[in-house]
Amino acid sequence: MLTLLLTGMLFLTACDKKGSEPNEKDAVAHISVVDEKGTPQGGMPVLIYDEEGYEKFQQDRNTEPKGFALTLPDGKVSIRLAYQEWFTAGNRQVTFVIREESDPDNYRIWAIGRTVRAGEQVRVDFTLERPATPEVPAGTLLEMFDENNGQTLFGNAVYIDAEHNFVGASRFSFVDAGAVAGLEELKTLKLDGFKSKIPVQLQHGYFVCKDISLMEFPSEKWAMAVASEYATIHVEEWISRGEQTVGAKIRYAVQKLDGNGLPEWGQVFDVKLAGDRSVTIPLPAESTDSECGAKNDTALQFSYAADHVTVRVIDPAAAIGKVYSFAIRSGIRYTEAEIRIAE
Repeated sequence: MLTLLLTGMLFLTACDKKGSEPNEKDAVAHISVVDEKGTPQGGMPVLIYDEEGYEKFQQDRNTEPKGFALTLPDGKVSIRLAYQEWFTAGNRQVTFVIREESDPDNYRIWAIGRTVRAGEQVRVDFTLERPATPEVPAGTLLEMFDENNGQTLFGNAVYIDAEHNFVGASRFSFVDAGAVAGLEELKTLKLDGFKSKIPVQLQHGYFVCKDISLMEFPSEKWAMAVASEYATIHVEEWISRGEQTVGAKIRYAVQKLDGNGLPEWGQVFDVKLAGDRSVTIPLPAESTDSECGAKNDTALQFSYAADHVTVRVIDPAAAIGKVYSFAIRSGIRYTEAEIRIAE
């Protein structure tokens, strides 16, 4: 804010000048200052210029004003324009100015002019509409050159081949989410139709999954292990050299798949050998697509309800300390857990 306002300013109140007592010919300006959201701007300097002063200000923004005031915490202040100082020659053009400056080359000015008569009360309402700060796009920018032009690796494996496909190098798979405006639109992971090689398309979004984190269930549906990392990619533009396309600029972010109510990975459920050897496990409330799978289908039995699954050990050779591993899928997520036979 202006340091020049702190010295050499004339406050326009009658008591500031000897012999300038208030009288009915004085004018009063009632000033209010709010931002674009209507929030009062307290402590805001308001500069007051007469005709000659404002003309000079337009040429030199450091021109000293005829008067100055600070708004109160409610964003308002009232200023008396003394008759003897302003109106002995008739009506005056008074300009009220607010100036914000971060450095000599970056400043904003708001000005409101009023024709003011002696004895008049005028309102001056400022709304300070400041330019919105440009949003920084989500994610990290990466220039990926194809295999014939340097072969940039993403995740130490993914690259763009000569035909401009994303290639997972037997470690990653891709899902094309279609045309999107940016990474912000890639909020919900999709696994439908994932491929190990997929065309790079401008302005398309992609999910990139590690193959090791994916599992196919008896229903032939695939799911990703909870707490696994995956990437989202948005293809922003092609990289060209002359008339040749040599790669693509992408913006990416790395995400971690939450459990969304599934048991923690590796959670152990104890059941008694002498009991019915079963445990009831809650499923995510919104889950309408769940299933379980075991390494040994003859050892475990699964019974499903709307909000839970009951897992029962049916192994005739069950014994204390024996452990049975199984997986639970809910939608595109899955977790692995164990049942342990206890005393």
